[in-house]
Amino acid sequence: MTMPSLTRLAAGLAVALTFVSSVGQARAQGTVLPLPPADQQQLAANLGADVVGAALPSETIGNAAAYFPLNEKTFVFQVTSGSNSGKTQNLVLKKARRPGGTESWRFNFAPSLAAFISPKGGDLIMPAISDVDEGVIVVTTPANPFVLTGMKPGESRSFRQKVSVNYLDDPTKRDWGGRLNATYTYLGTYSLTLPAGAFPAILIRFAYKGKVGPADVVYTAWYFFAKDIGLVAMVNLEDVSAFWIYHNDTTIGKVLAVK
Repeated sequence: MTMPSLTRLAAGLAVALTFVSSVGQARAQGTVLPLPPADQQQLAANLGADVVGAALPSETIGNAAAYFPLNEKTFVFQVTSGSNSGKTQNLVLKKARRPGGTESWRFNFAPSLAAFISPKGGDLIMPAISDVDEGVIVVTTPANPFVLTGMKPGESRSFRQKVSVNYLDDPTKRDWGGRLNATYTYLGTYSLTLPAGAFPAILIRFAYKGKVGPADVVYTAWYFFAKDIGLVAMVNLEDVSAFWIYHNDTTIGKVLAVK
């Protein structure tokens, strides 16, 4: 082999190694997913224009509990939209006692609205939600997903749910029922600037629509989870044609005020 041939071969190998190195770095850094304009508009309107920043590299969710650690804690949130805008809310995550050592947790999305969160097969799910102001408990089958292990950036999972609504003064009686078509999407990872500080957070969008009792329901929630901290920002939007099972103040935004 001549000297020019060796030189060309060496140059070719250098280019190939550079390409492989670049691909490896891109994979190590994860996928960057720009926030869809419709989601960006809703988040800016309800959280504030400067809260959600740049898209960051995203990875597959390897451990759901890392994004919502199951430790008893009081989260201090500032309400950014809705009738309680400007107020501060203390939202408690507390372990519930169950016979046989079964693990179950209760988290307050609002002072009167609590979700029951359970670890199941590596996932965190919400089988029921109670609203003490309205005096109801809502059970969904299958359970609502909260954080799902194994979700890839940009991945969506769709499913159909059965809904049962019971009043707490007579919980054995099913007062309303219906079915919902739901879609759970891992939108990506984004830089957040909150009163509690600045840090990256994954964004989950949970949307469903259907009919419960006489009401047509369209509902969308956006949840930001920061690793090793938990839920750090959220927006809930609801549109109904009759009445719904929760109190009226369900179009809200909240950001973590204290880390």
